[in-house]
Amino acid sequence: MRDYASVSRYVSISRYDANKMRSLRLLLRRKLTSSSTPSSTTQTECKQQGPSLSFGFSGAGFLGCYHVGVAACLRRHGVLPHPDECSDMHKPYPLLTGVSAGSMIAAAALAGVNPDPDGMEVVLEASRRTRELRRRKRVGEEEGKSSPFLINIPTTLDVLTPGFSLIDQVEGPFRDALANALGGYCEWDRSNNSATFHDIDPDLFARRFPTGKLRIGLTDRRGLWPPPLVPFSMQQRRQFLEAYRYVDTYRNLEDVIACSMLSSYIPGITGPLNLKDRVPAIFGGLLKEEIIGAKNDTEKRSRNDASYRAGLRLNEMTRLGMVKHGKTGVPTTVNGSRDVHDDEPTIYWDGGIADVFPTIDENTVVVAPVNGLFDPNPSICPQMPDVDSGSATECGEGLDSESRKQLITPSNNVAILQNFLRPLLPTTFRHCDKSQLGLNTKNLQAAMQMLFSSDDEELYTKFREGYDDAQRFLKTRGYSAVISG
Repeated sequence: MRDYASVSRYVSISRYDANKMRSLRLLLRRKLTSSSTPSSTTQTECKQQGPSLSFGFSGAGFLGCYHVGVAACLRRHGVLPHPDECSDMHKPYPLLTGVSAGSMIAAAALAGVNPDPDGMEVVLEASRRTRELRRRKRVGEEEGKSSPFLINIPTTLDVLTPGFSLIDQVEGPFRDALANALGGYCEWDRSNNSATFHDIDPDLFARRFPTGKLRIGLTDRRGLWPPPLVPFSMQQRRQFLEAYRYVDTYRNLEDVIACSMLSSYIPGITGPLNLKDRVPAIFGGLLKEEIIGAKNDTEKRSRNDASYRAGLRLNEMTRLGMVKHGKTGVPTTVNGSRDVHDDEPTIYWDGGIADVFPTIDENTVVVAPVNGLFDPNPSICPQMPDVDSGSATECGEGLDSESRKQLITPSNNVAILQNFLRPLLPTTFRHCDKSQLGLNTKNLQAAMQMLFSSDDEELYTKFREGYDDAQRFLKTRGYSAVISG
């Protein structure tokens, strides 16, 4: 009360000053309340401290499990909390962007999907279905059916097996996870290959997917042609960036799913080619429609083709001005008009083709399952191998002659050669203007794991690696109070 009395000595009692008195008392009460709170910092308070974050989830393939681990850690420590927990926060929910598998992780985070087990189950199910294909199917022999080629090839190609569409396999589990997180469920009509959502509150969807909160990256295939004269050049990189598009406004859950599917669509790799009407008859007769896609709308609707359904919806969204240029943010046009014909093939492909490490600004935290440098952006990624990790003992120094003889084996000779050549070889290579990726065996292994399916144990190992790398990022970036709180 002494503070209130001191204030009243300087404020005369009048109608105008009474209002001023109430304002001063309110400010003083807030200060007294804040000074009486405990010194320990809660997760919500740590979220409010410092600049707001945005996260960019890179393309990852089957290593989407790494992203799930990162999301699990960020949610556990309140940096990327459940959307319902942000209603009382003064700071907004972090902005999210993603391409390919990263777009699905970002969308799942906003929808409120629990990273483990629900989010992880989507990744595991996609890998299991691919491994099941590898076990029971050989190229050219699919359960006694005729070969997709004229010649049988007695090998399996995992996700690259002709006729296998990864996005068709992941669409169902992804759709169900989002619907369940929003309190509803989905029914699939096999007669016309369409989904019907039930019990999803439109207001809840609007709160969790507000305009500008989620950017899903796409590649406009028309911007990739004609290719530059010199492949893998700076000119090609700039051309690819010009083909980058994104969507940050969604009318309903179907829009989110369609954008995520096309952001993961690579013709002939993760989905059909959709080129049947453009393949010459002499070649078209050699391939089945599962490989190059159905020819007309009737054939496409009769098949479960995620790329076709998503393409129709994105064509509609383009006409509505919802697909924007990656640099300018201006709605995409076609020859000065937003008119897009539904009978043309899918015009949007995997967003990672144009920009595999999407960012919103220089403060966006890049989340990637490969090690590298992403200056000026901070990053959550595996650590770069220490080029100076070779010890003197590994090189044979400091050992007697007998020990040196025991050290000279084929495997140790390789290690000695690597230690000798390591200072002479580059440790990174320039991938694009904003990333230098590590030139090491860890990244080579990660690239193989992105493209080909792995068993559940290996995927969970990558999940834990993502969790640990995110926790290390929080500690080094001043969020240690969140970790210890």
